Amino acid sequence: MTEAQAYDTDVFVDMIEAFRDLQATLCLVAPPPEATTELTATIEDVTNRLKEFEAPEGDRVARELGLRGIGHPVLVPYQATDMSDTGMLGSVTFSYAHMGSTNTVHGGVITMLFDDVLGMFVSRKGQPNSRTAFLKVNYRNTTPVNRELRMTASIDKIEGRKTFVTGTLSDGDIVCAEAEALFVQLLPGRP
Repeated sequence: MTEAQAYDTDVFVDMIEAFRDLQATLCLVAPPPEATTELTATIEDVTNRLKEFEAPEGDRVARELGLRGIGHPVLVPYQATDMSDTGMLGSVTFSYAHMGSTNTVHGGVITMLFDDVLGMFVSRKGQPNSRTAFLKVNYRNTTPVNRELRMTASIDKIEGRKTFVTGTLSDGDIVCAEAEALFVQLLPGRP
């Protein structure tokens, strides 16, 4: 990010939070057609306004905000509360924007969370510049929205460029989902 573009990233996070609130609200409403048409035009206006600020990858604010899903409007924000060289403990709260049905989280969102969390953990404590090669998620129980859940991650072993990692997502003593993954460190010069 160039000096002319530098600004307090909290302002950008506020915009991301407003967008997430919009996503969650869209999952809960049934506006009449006239209001839907008017609101669609407003959203299109905001989108076109934002397009005026497109930037090359190295200058995008979302990248400057780092990991934890905070800077990306589609990723689920989470907290990594305790991290060692081989283990991580954290928390996450899914919103209505992540709901599949009946106040439970859509399975694809859970998979996306695991990919983000485990990838962040591998990048920080395993091998930087790694990419997901394999991710398997086992859904054990339904995952509730609007409740703080516990996440764990563990590096099980590192073999050459490969990092094997597992994770869990729990609601108290109830395991909602488990994941196992393989991340492979990129060769020099690979994006």
